This record gives sequence, structure tokens and C-alpha cells, in this order.
Amino acid sequence: MKTTATLFEIKDPVVARPWQRVAPVVLEATEDDVTGVAGIALFGELLDHLGLVDAADRRGLRPIGPGGYSGGECYRPVVELQLAGGDFISDVSLLQDEATKRLRGSHALPSHTTLYRFLAGADLGRVTKAAAVNRDMLRRAWAMGAAPAAGILTVDPDATYIDTFGKLKEGSKFSYKGEVQMSPLVGVVGETGDVLAIRARGGNASPRRKLASFIDECVAAIPTEARANYQLWLRVDSAGFSRSVMEAATRHSAAFSITCVQNKSIRKAIEALASNPKTVWTAALKADGELAGSEVAEITYHFAKRDLRLIVRRQRKATGEQLSFDDLGGWRFFTVITNIPPMFASAIDIDHHHRLRGGAPEEAIRQLKEDFGMNHAPLQSFCANWLWWQASALAYNVARWVRVLALPEAFSTCRGKRLRASFFNVPARVVRTGRRVHLRLPRAYRHASAFIAALKRLRALPMFA
Repeated sequence: MKTTATLFEIKDPVVARPWQRVAPVVLEATEDDVTGVAGIALFGELLDHLGLVDAADRRGLRPIGPGGYSGGECYRPVVELQLAGGDFISDVSLLQDEATKRLRGSHALPSHTTLYRFLAGADLGRVTKAAAVNRDMLRRAWAMGAAPAAGILTVDPDATYIDTFGKLKEGSKFSYKGEVQMSPLVGVVGETGDVLAIRARGGNASPRRKLASFIDECVAAIPTEARANYQLWLRVDSAGFSRSVMEAATRHSAAFSITCVQNKSIRKAIEALASNPKTVWTAALKADGELAGSEVAEITYHFAKRDLRLIVRRQRKATGEQLSFDDLGGWRFFTVITNIPPMFASAIDIDHHHRLRGGAPEEAIRQLKEDFGMNHAPLQSFCANWLWWQASALAYNVARWVRVLALPEAFSTCRGKRLRASFFNVPARVVRTGRRVHLRLPRAYRHASAFIAALKRLRALPMFA
């Protein structure tokens, strides 16, 4: 028996029995028909309708011998365990109790060692096939009704940093932050938060490294059948201030707005604009909080052999705030370069839209890292961690599609933690009567009617093979 010795004596009173206490229960482990992940009835139903296993097997995600598990039969549990809140391969135990196996129906459930071999054995080819599977799932989900509204579709590529732990982990390098990390690129749809693509990189990779080719990958993920419904808008931070990124936008007939690097040429343009008494400054849209009082103006700027619009926003420095060398007259300046003609969007509209980079795209990356298994690199191999992150991206997207396609409006933008507490990680009894499986939710479960309605909506969706 494990005991802890008293460390020191204190004079606080000790009672034999408190006035208020929890029920003195008698503990027994006897129930085999209770699951802690009743929500698998929801996200499992959607995965069935998306045809994840068949799509992965059709892509040849994993070569299989006689009696083994196919790539789809391995990829699906990795996605499911992350939907259930798992951060490690061993968290597949969340799905291994008898009741949850009953809910999963005829789907195979490999052991955690088999899933480890599936991930650890990944090479660039397997990762590329997983990315193709994710694109298939995105196309089918958008066809079901999860697509953004027709009009502008914003592509937000961005680099993030993930702490790594352990020796000899491939790609684990000191980043500019002075920490041992990896630095994947994540491409997000700005209007909805859908993840379009993920590319793993070493921790010492520059944020602008291979960004143009990653933009090509993000655009390729947009379903061809829906492409005509959208005008692409490429929205990038200062890592995209380069000719190659602008040429990538041109290849895809996309508008772009890119945060400028404050180099000598840009500072000279800002000074010319700020010192010109004829410059007309217009109040910025929805500029509240620390942005209160911000104003916007524009000037023509020649870059990458083309004339572009340089959108300049000036923000008044607060009293006592530290000044920087590029501040002028008590103002701090922020610049964006764009190819959008004035007849299609004013300077204040472009500035406002560009500031929305801090909305859905940043929230998507935050949820990936905090709610869907992308908070670390659990394996040693570079490609294995990349494959794990591909599963994280699909788990995040599936959770979003469940919210959009089936759940009440109040949950359309909720975090993964709330989604699990309300719908996914719900205890319920699973019983088999009359050759049918019954999922019996607790009578006190406050979202029971919404859960039942959501399952009906998901079952009404088309079933893709």
C-alpha cells in the first residue's frame, strides 16, 4: 500500500467526521456497457458518411499483408482518438472499452503498438497520401454544406512553433525564440477556419521558407468543383513580403494583402506620405481598444516590377508608451501591400480585412495546438510527426463540420474543450436489444435533445464511398 509520511505537525483542529462531505461510496468496477465517449455516435457517423477508410485505402495509405490492417483502418482511429481528446498514441485506450467498441460497429481498432508502427513507418509518400485524403474529406464535407459562402475566400498561410521533447527527434532545432521546437506551416480558410494544408519543418526554418509552394498546396486543396464560386484573397504576414509569394498569387488569379517588412524603402514611402500635407487620412474601420483613433491612407509603391497600393495605417501612441525609431510625430505606422484596384476595395476595407488575420486563422492554430493533438511531436521520425499532424488537422476539421452541419448555432464556433464536455466525452449506456445497439443518454444530460437532433441531421447527409 502506498503511504505518505507526515512531513510536519500543525495545530489546526482535526475532526473525525466533517459536517458536510461527499457520499461515502463503495467502489466497484463492474459495468461493461457504459462508454465515456458517447459522441463517437456523432463524429463516427460523419466519418462514415465522408468515407474516410475507403478513401484512405483507395489512396494506398499503407501497404498491407495478409491479415493486417489497411491504411484507412489505422488512420481513422488516430483521428478518432484526437477527437476524443487524446494527445498520445496510447490514448487509443479511450476507444478500447467494450461499450465504445460496440458504438464503433464493424470498424477495426488496432492496438497502440500497431498504430505506432503505422505512424513511425511513415515516409514522405505516406504523408502526401494522407494530405490527399484530407483534401478528399474537405471536398466531400463542403459538398454536404460545410463550404464557406460564395464570394471572397481568404487563404491564410502562417508558421507556428511547437515545443519538442526527447533526444534525437528529427527536425527538432533551436528556433529564433531560443527554444527547441519544430515550425510547421498551416494554411487556413479565413472565413471558416477550415485547415487546407499542413507542412512540417524544422525549428530553425525561416517563416518565409518555401512559402510560395505552400500557397500552391493550399490553393490545390480548394475543391475544383467549387472554385468558380470564389475570388481568392491571399492574406499573409511579413513572411510573405517577397516576389515569389506575389507571383504565386498571380498564378492563381488571387488578390493579395501582405504585411510589409519595414525596410528602408518602405520607411521612405511612409515618411513621404506622412509629411505630405495633402494626404487624406480616413478613420480605420472597427478600430477600438488599442486601435482607437487609427487612420488609414495609401500611396503607390513599386515592388517586384509592378505598381502596387501601399496601405498605411497610423496609430496614436499612448501616453508613456515606449517609442521606436520608425515612429513619426507620436504615431506608429503599419503597412500592407496589395494588388487590389481602388474600384474594388477602398484602403480602409483592405486594412480591416487584413487585420482579421487575428481571427479565425489564429483561432484554428490555437485549437490545433491546444485541443487536437498538435501540442507536441510525439514520435521521433520527422515524417511520423507530420502524419500525426495531418490526423490532427482532419480531427479539427471533422469537429468543425459536426458543429456546422449538425449542432445548434450556439456551438458553431466553440472550442474543442466545450465541444467535448457538451457532446463528445459524454457518458452513456450502450446496450444491444432486438439486434440493435441502443445508446442511452443520462436523463439529466442537458444537451440530450440537441444530441439526438444532431445525429438525425448527420444520418440525412449523403454517404460517400
